Amino acid sequence: MAPDHLSKFRVAKEALTALLLGRSTITAISRRYGICHKRLKRMAMKAPTIAHDGMPHGFRVCIPWGSYSTELSFEPAELPLVPGRFAWHKVSEAVPSVKALIDGFATHLPPGRPPSAFVKLHQRVLAELKQHNLEDKFPLNDPGKGKRSLLALLKRRQSAVADVDLYEPQSASNAPVALEQAVRMGLFARTEFDAHQIDVECKISIDMPNGARVTRKVSRLWLLIEIETESRAVTGWLLCVGQSYDNLDVALCLSKSMEPWAPRDLTIPDLFYAPGAGMPVYQAATPIVTRSAAVALDNFLAHSAHALEAAFCRARGGVMIFGKSHTPRSRPIVEQFFSRLERGALRKIPGGFEPAKRLGENKIRISNFSPDAHPIQMHLLEELLDVIIANYNATPHSALGQMTPLAYLTNRKESAFAFAPETCGLDAADMASTIVSLPVKGNKDNGELPHVTYLYADYRSPSLNDKWGLIGTRILARVNRRDLRSIVLLQSATVPFGVATARAPWSRAPHDERTRRIICRWSKQRSDFSIAGVECAIEAFIAHLRSTADTSQPAVDQLARLQQLHFGRLPDIRSQPAHIPVRVPRGGKVNLDD
Repeated sequence: MAPDHLSKFRVAKEALTALLLGRSTITAISRRYGICHKRLKRMAMKAPTIAHDGMPHGFRVCIPWGSYSTELSFEPAELPLVPGRFAWHKVSEAVPSVKALIDGFATHLPPGRPPSAFVKLHQRVLAELKQHNLEDKFPLNDPGKGKRSLLALLKRRQSAVADVDLYEPQSASNAPVALEQAVRMGLFARTEFDAHQIDVECKISIDMPNGARVTRKVSRLWLLIEIETESRAVTGWLLCVGQSYDNLDVALCLSKSMEPWAPRDLTIPDLFYAPGAGMPVYQAATPIVTRSAAVALDNFLAHSAHALEAAFCRARGGVMIFGKSHTPRSRPIVEQFFSRLERGALRKIPGGFEPAKRLGENKIRISNFSPDAHPIQMHLLEELLDVIIANYNATPHSALGQMTPLAYLTNRKESAFAFAPETCGLDAADMASTIVSLPVKGNKDNGELPHVTYLYADYRSPSLNDKWGLIGTRILARVNRRDLRSIVLLQSATVPFGVATARAPWSRAPHDERTRRIICRWSKQRSDFSIAGVECAIEAFIAHLRSTADTSQPAVDQLARLQQLHFGRLPDIRSQPAHIPVRVPRGGKVNLDD
């Protein structure tokens, strides 16, 4: 300690000792030793408190440069009259109940408008101060009631806590405090899933009923991606069209990461796979695909659907880690991949643009090709994306020391806890299915055979025709959500009962769950469309879409989606048989020796 500081320390120590021993009043002691009476009072209050090392402050408060602290730079027993620095600190110190309310607030405060939890906290604080008759003190005498300053105080506290959690080093001896820390063990310990709206204003060409061909804009294109965090390898992807995506699209994307990958037969000229391109799965006599122990995704409504969570637990396994939406730091790998994919490839598609970064600015056109002159075909766009993503997995990555993601996976040893079952093909199909409990309907007196109903369609089975005793009971059914023409009835979760086929008008053309829901909703809500009395609901739906595509945006989106599902061609109803054979699981007892 410097000599001048040492002399000041000794003077302050003698003054504090005289005050604590009660030799004189604080005013007399402050005059005798030449110390401000406010500083002397703060020293006397802080000396018996506990410091960060677990010991009392003691005479450390007498150090000249350490006696002034932001924690006690105000009079805690005095309420402020006007807003200012440390005003809310003074209020919380003077009223312990207010301090408990403020310290107990744990709701996250995002930028912008404060949530309702903060508004309720502010109202409770004001009510507590009114009970103490402090209307003439801050914040009750303030026009804004100190709302903005309290919000700023809580945001500073949360920011400080976040900084400590982000930058404080963790020792190896500390036990994991979050589920994410417990499952980060190596390759395929964690994958990140997210959906991205592609920055492309694409248009499709539609054949109208009168023979004309028109070009109409598609509302939105969505790219769903699952990526392995350590190797940066993309394991599965899906292209969707429409205003949004649903839980079936998420299930299909997750199922693709369990399916063996094979190169497509490319039809676009001059498009080819790079040497070594592919996905982190291989085709063999017994395909084996490694699955991740945890999937990180945001809390979008479609991600927490019961049908998705049940299929995930039944077919895939692992942990679903839900995070907050619009927080790229919680899923940085997949967000960085989307940025790289947009800048490197997608914005060069006809209609590609760079979105505005600030309010009032316009988006910047990147592509040199007009979407009107180059309409997009959805199945060809899928073909292009398959090549781009497969080539990305074979492209050197700076985060991997210029190794490709596939080479990184090949050279690194898998964890001892790697989960790679041999039933990847069956599990991938099961990921897009759901098990439901359906009531058995019918009437023996009227001759109405026993049947079940699922999504506004009646299903009949030869196995149910003579089971009159089942009427009024419930039976399990396994539904393939990608094709609802037939369902499998179950005696239990694993024992089959029989196959039930949908009755007209749902038995002829293949259709998924979303298509049936849209058809039924439009048939009820729209006066110009009905499926009553038609032989095939899909055929009537396609005819309605073509007739209204010139003026209806939802019709354009549905036509684009159907063309994507059927590889550029709408389903030809006349070329399909009325009854499609369905593979039925073997019934009866099971012999493990076979």
